Amino acid sequence: MQVNHLQTRIKIATVALILMVDAIWIALGGFSILVGSLALAIGLVAALMAVGTFYRRYRKMIEFETACFETALLIAFSLAAAVLSYLVTSLDFPLIDHQLTAADAALGFDWMAYVGFVNDRPWLGGLSTLVYVTTLAQVSTTVVLLALSGKVAETRQFMSAVMIAALISIAISGLLPAAGALATLRPPAEFTAANAPLVDLSYKQVFFDLRDGTLRLIDLASLKGLIAFPSYHGALSVLVVLGFTAFGRWIIPVGFLNAAVLMATPVDGGHHMIDVIGGIATAYVAWKLAKTFDHVTGRKAAAASAPREETTEGELTSRSATG
Repeated sequence: MQVNHLQTRIKIATVALILMVDAIWIALGGFSILVGSLALAIGLVAALMAVGTFYRRYRKMIEFETACFETALLIAFSLAAAVLSYLVTSLDFPLIDHQLTAADAALGFDWMAYVGFVNDRPWLGGLSTLVYVTTLAQVSTTVVLLALSGKVAETRQFMSAVMIAALISIAISGLLPAAGALATLRPPAEFTAANAPLVDLSYKQVFFDLRDGTLRLIDLASLKGLIAFPSYHGALSVLVVLGFTAFGRWIIPVGFLNAAVLMATPVDGGHHMIDVIGGIATAYVAWKLAKTFDHVTGRKAAAASAPREETTEGELTSRSATG
């Protein structure tokens, strides 16, 4: 198994394009960004790329090469996409929360009753928060484990799916923005006092400040998750489970953990249940598109390398004959 360098180049180009869009939008839209918080991320990405290049050119260890490059892409893409999500939120298109609330009602889901059940049991609220915050760590761990296990194709597909799911979620959230169930229903403070979920009304205020133009400073050190529909958190949880299908029985505990994450998403993410369902659908679409992307780029990369391999074999044959 060889690294699909064509796919890596396309991913790098995608990150560069998003960064360019971010930069132009920030300049023309009157935004500013705290660049000081970029230093650590840039240094980490540069270090990972350097180590990956070393293992590509000199040590020829495909597992470490893949782990380094894909992790660097994950960090760079996550930052670029997070900034883009802030910018698209500022478009201030009409909210669709009333439609999402109606969809929840049609499903028989009562957000106040569901979250209230958890709030009345602080131990359950603590467990909800504990599993909810594991998602980002699960994503990075999945990339590293897949790569170091020699599952190069699976690593590429997983990382591609993460990127595609993010872009789908950002596009939908820009065109069909939603604040989420918490920010729509706005329960009294005592409703969540016993639980203190991760996302509260003060957390959601960033969303509204971007929409009304109050906030024009983006601090990379304190980025908030702004996408409500579809739930990108939910999409990532499903993608982690799909990624772990490569590890056989390990999918069972990972599946249970991420089922718990999905159940916690309305509580600690302030989401409508239909947001979670949308995130699951987004993950499925992203996984299929990533698989197609891997197949197409792999075929093109193989076709491009074939003439070089034939030339090398021909040179060896010629040298043997003349020898």
